[in-house]
Order: sequence, then structure tokens, then C-alpha cells
Amino acid sequence: MANLKKVLSNNGLLLVFGILFLLSLILQAYTGWKEYSTELEEYGQAISLQGYLGSGHFIQATFENWESEFLQMALFVVFTIFLRQKGSSESKGFDGPEPVDRKPRKRKDAPWPVHRGGWILE
Repeated sequence: MANLKKVLSNNGLLLVFGILFLLSLILQAYTGWKEYSTELEEYGQAISLQGYLGSGHFIQATFENWESEFLQMALFVVFTIFLRQKGSSESKGFDGPEPVDRKPRKRKDAPWPVHRGGWILE
């Protein structure tokens, strides 16, 4: 049980994004298949889900939906705040505080938020 907890802790970012990826791909396939099947019914044709997965409609719809890089990157940034990934350069380390976590010191050449302090600095 402790080993599973460590694996989940060390790979939280990978696991969450992997699950979200698979879930979105499954939902994309199902909804796209339903839509395409409705279009084909007008012409008296039908297509199975397996047949749809190899069709150009599925490939085009999938890549059009994945063009939303900004949403994906925003989600990545938000999740990297809370989750960690062992070996990732975007993730904080697991051992002790990071240099980025220390409070900035007021120096002559410090940026204005450091001099101002309070909620601006937080």
C-alpha cells in the first residue's frame, strides 16, 4: 500500500493527464461516431464504431479538437501547481523546500513587488 501511495505521489501529473487524455479520446470517438452515423443514415448507410475509428471523419474531428493548445497548456499549468512528476523539469522536487519557495529579501535592486510586500507579493 505504501508503494502504491509513492507511485501515485511521484507520478500524479502523468496519471491525471493520461486519464484525461483517454477519457477525452473515448468521448470524442463516441460522440463523433454518433454524429457521423446520423449523417450516414440520411443516405441509407451505416458504420460501426470500429469502422468509424479508421475513418477520415474521426481523424479530422480529433485533430480539430486538439488544436486548442491554449486550453491544454492552461490545464497543464494548473495541474503542475498541485501535482508532481518524478524527473519532470516542470515539477518541484520531493525532498525539502525549493529555492523558489523562499521569501524574497528586500535589496536595492529587487523588483517593486518585493519592496511593496503584502498581497502583491503572495
